[in-house]
Amino acid sequence: MTGGLAGALGAARGLVLSRTCAGCGAPDVGLCSPCRAELADLALGVRGPVAPSPVPPGWPGCHATVRYEGVATRLATAFKDEERRDLAGPLGRLLADAVARALLASGHARERPVLLVPVPSSAAAVRRRGDRPMLLLARHAARHVGPAVEVAPVLSMVRRTADQAGLDRLGRLANLRGAMVVPRSGRVVGRHCLIVDDVLTSGATLSEGQRALFSAGAATVTMAAAMVTPRRSPDVHLSFRPPAD
Repeated sequence: MTGGLAGALGAARGLVLSRTCAGCGAPDVGLCSPCRAELADLALGVRGPVAPSPVPPGWPGCHATVRYEGVATRLATAFKDEERRDLAGPLGRLLADAVARALLASGHARERPVLLVPVPSSAAAVRRRGDRPMLLLARHAARHVGPAVEVAPVLSMVRRTADQAGLDRLGRLANLRGAMVVPRSGRVVGRHCLIVDDVLTSGATLSEGQRALFSAGAATVTMAAAMVTPRRSPDVHLSFRPPAD
């Protein structure tokens, strides 16, 4: 069997195997109707920006769409770690909702599109997965949002970091501090940027991306995520800055 034919058959086999619901395992559908309904039930009860608790210093607020629990957790895991890239559509739609609200809330008069900046993947993650999941989600979200945004994967990781899953809030902040850069700062100088991630947890990843974008000369940096962990501040009037010592 030739390499090309073997690759084609392998791809086809992967598509067949993935035709089960990523939420519950129901056959012959990527995301079944009951799981879609459960996902809709996870919609946040607030339309304004949210923040982790405690709020990171300088946090501008982040718009998000659903809570990261139940079926949402299963979908995020399947998409990123189980090669279920067929979920980029529904997850990208969740991200698009958050992006649209972030754009509306920013209130900036823009002559050029806002740069939609996905958080970067580490080199190890790219080797393991073979692609950049957040870049894929950002592109899907941009298709829904339209010409108001321009996908710009300008952030890069400059050093290795530990797995965030095993760290507390302070450990996450320390783990990522100084880990991101904008190699071509000319892309962002004077531009309005909107950094996006799949899940908002401690805020460490988005905060580090914000720091790197501002260091490269971005005019503004706002945030959006498809999902947010239940440990958050729902108060839309929160200043998003901790009180002075």
